[in-house]
Amino acid sequence: MTTATVNKPHVGLTQFIDFTIKSSSAKINMVRKIKYQDPYHPSFDYWKQLREAIITFHEQDLSFDYFETFIQNVDVRKKENYIFAIKQYRKFLKGKDISWFNPGKATWVSNELVVRSSPELGLIIDGEPHLIKLYFKGEREKINRRNISTALTLLNTSIYEEDHGPYINRSVLNIHKSKLFTDATVNQDKLIALHSEAAQFMYIWNNI
Repeated sequence: MTTATVNKPHVGLTQFIDFTIKSSSAKINMVRKIKYQDPYHPSFDYWKQLREAIITFHEQDLSFDYFETFIQNVDVRKKENYIFAIKQYRKFLKGKDISWFNPGKATWVSNELVVRSSPELGLIIDGEPHLIKLYFKGEREKINRRNISTALTLLNTSIYEEDHGPYINRSVLNIHKSKLFTDATVNQDKLIALHSEAAQFMYIWNNI
């Protein structure tokens, strides 16, 4: 990573997704929160344990019984939401032939902004390879094929450490709805939409 890139603001893909689907006033509040938040600490990352558990589940090709043991060690304040998310993830997997591959790291860089866009999962689903970003906020943040399009364009134009070849799907999984969004097409309109969101983010960042 170059010095110029290091000096740019860095955000996670979930944060960028949240930004793109919010109204104008909510966008300002969100950027302010990101800019002035405390440094990242795992204890503040609500879904960290479950993200890592899902990765382990696939990497080690475990049975779903693994989650029954896992949930016993989850903070009681998270348990209800975790149990629901696991149930919805199981619903998504039901009836599908699944195998794992290493998704590697990914980054998207604009003129001023860096988005950490690493997918959590590399899964071959019924013969189709997918790089999957897990999105856990689908209850509070309503996502659909229209408003997730910018995030999919970002995934399609990110820089990946692993060479996955041209025939791979970049996808976002809305855990809450067991809904996988995939769109491999990139055109000028989608690129304009993506870069305009990044420019708006940075305009707010530079003026608060």
